[in-house]
Amino acid sequence: MLNFIHFRKTALVACVTALCLASCKKEALTPEEPAPAAELSTEALESTKATNAISLAGSNLQLGINGHPLGTTPYINTPATKQIQLLKDMKMTWYRVDVMSKEDGSITVPSLWNPLQQASASGGVNILPMLYTRTLDLTVSEAESYKRGKTLGSNFAAKYGQYFTYYNLGNELEMKCLLPTKSGQSQADYNKAKYNVIRGYLRGMDEGIKAKDPGAKTMIDGSWLHYGFLRMLDWDGVKFDVVAWHWYSEMEGAAAGSMYKIPDITQKLSSLFPKKDIWFTEVNSRYKDASTHESKQNTFIVNFIEKCKKNPKVKVLMIYELFNEPFKKGLLEPNYGIYKWTVEYTSYTKKMVAKTLSAK
Repeated sequence: MLNFIHFRKTALVACVTALCLASCKKEALTPEEPAPAAELSTEALESTKATNAISLAGSNLQLGINGHPLGTTPYINTPATKQIQLLKDMKMTWYRVDVMSKEDGSITVPSLWNPLQQASASGGVNILPMLYTRTLDLTVSEAESYKRGKTLGSNFAAKYGQYFTYYNLGNELEMKCLLPTKSGQSQADYNKAKYNVIRGYLRGMDEGIKAKDPGAKTMIDGSWLHYGFLRMLDWDGVKFDVVAWHWYSEMEGAAAGSMYKIPDITQKLSSLFPKKDIWFTEVNSRYKDASTHESKQNTFIVNFIEKCKKNPKVKVLMIYELFNEPFKKGLLEPNYGIYKWTVEYTSYTKKMVAKTLSAK
């Protein structure tokens, strides 16, 4: 079992604005091979009564959240110390942040990184860096891809290994090789040539990081039912310590339907990866209707936290994300935050789920 009491490192990382906007986009996913419409509905799940407060007593589950503190205006305009305090007020001990590194491994915006690192260390909040795979190229050989991944990982860990224990290797890389209309459950659902190149890169990243930071733990993430990708990596000997997963409200109802019959994704993942811990590094409710969104967001997140608490293999759950980002285009992107702006970007208030998480 992981010892979450004595983590030896804390830090904070993030991405530059343009790359954050391109790579952190969270559009609604339409599950492949959809079940009948009634089974895709999450209305019944979202209407389940949620508690007025969340207690982690008797559970080893830790809570956290995603943010873009070095990437977008809502975060840059909010002092690092305030962001960390908001997390602490909600009993959160993890902050997942995008980080873009230069060729030598250094973070692209050190003037913002330094105060963030200091705030997280002082506040006792652990930082999970999502390290961008900026040199990944699906047209090169697997051997070349391995070299690139190892260089990126080793250079980054050499400079920042003192701050981190856990490293998130890229973001939803399975999407780069998933075949159209496939659910992602089987190895046959992926383009093998593209998969091989990604496999080499991830193998290199893991080895590069651990060569410079021997105590490091790495994780690879996926979403929906794309666990076939991680199973192949595991079978092929790619080393990673944690299965990280992204789970949104429409997936809950679709997975439980008659086509997939997966009522509990936490149990499914822990049965497929019995030797690895499970982290949910992105969780939230999809935005549909302004009049009901906050209530449904609160209910879905609270209910999913309760589900995760019942599975001891699930160690961490992180919500996507801290602040609304209204400058982003589309219906969904501006509304994922659990804090909303009353005056952009100087004054904010809690959404319902933030109030629930902050309740004593």
